[in-house]
Amino acid sequence: MKHKYGKITIRLIGIGLVVTFLWLTYHYFEGSKLLDHFHLLLTAPDKLTVMFVVYGVSFWLRALVWKSYVGKDISLTVYLKGLFMSLLINHLAPMKIGDIARVAVLAKQRGVSVDESIHSVAVMRIMDMLVLCLFSACGMYMYLNRFPIRTSMFIFLGITGTVMIVAVLLRKWNVKFIRKHMHMFLDALVGRRGVYIVSFIAFSWICEAIVIYEMANMLGLSLSIFESVWVNSVTVSGQVFQIAPGGLATYEAVMAFAITRIVPLWDKAYMAAIVTHAFKFAFSYIIGLVVFVASPKEVQLVRSLLKKGVREYEKSIKS
Repeated sequence: MKHKYGKITIRLIGIGLVVTFLWLTYHYFEGSKLLDHFHLLLTAPDKLTVMFVVYGVSFWLRALVWKSYVGKDISLTVYLKGLFMSLLINHLAPMKIGDIARVAVLAKQRGVSVDESIHSVAVMRIMDMLVLCLFSACGMYMYLNRFPIRTSMFIFLGITGTVMIVAVLLRKWNVKFIRKHMHMFLDALVGRRGVYIVSFIAFSWICEAIVIYEMANMLGLSLSIFESVWVNSVTVSGQVFQIAPGGLATYEAVMAFAITRIVPLWDKAYMAAIVTHAFKFAFSYIIGLVVFVASPKEVQLVRSLLKKGVREYEKSIKS
């Protein structure tokens, strides 16, 4: 019951974004143009390779951060497997449950408890959202004069409502649990380690934004790197309302909205969102297939966890 209202709110916002996507599709979808955009992408293997590599580097940077936070002698490959398996699951399942893969792969390693694994993944998520919110807030300040008054009021009310919901939920949630996460979160920000973690997380999201930069400019939308970083940050932050595999529909709706705050061309923004998301789907399936072939045991482990849950499967992880 204590998470009931939060879940209902997230689901309602997610449905609203899906409806927005359907409205955009009704007004701006053109099959021939979409095929032309995909053809343009496939006939530019140099740009496609750059996007694939840079997007992959973003996960490599996150793996380095995760490894640094855990602070144990575990191969970087383990963290990459967890991230890529999580990515694949999030693009197959309607809800964001990919973090179970990260927990499972790390907890399987010697000297790491399930509790440590869960908390490390939670802290990494918190750090990701902190950086994304920072980028989003900076962009809001920079582009505020381009927002119509009604849109600005809508955003203000949305942020206010979100803060109020979080405040209510914090009063209901387990205080000790929250304090434990906050302690780990603050500990990660102390000294050089904190600078390293925050910097690499920021660079990882900048790398991901380069995909939007390249894609948007190929499709005739003149976005700068900084603008692409903001668009990516807003879009990824919006995926907390995901109700379809890979954030389908919610991703496109939020990204199209963000782009049109800079370049008011809804048709091109909509198409750019679809093509960009299609690229990310393709990346997740390709890299997921590689992990599946290379690590069948981990894949079977994650499948079991998805069915039984992390806590119930704790003993078998260590066996």
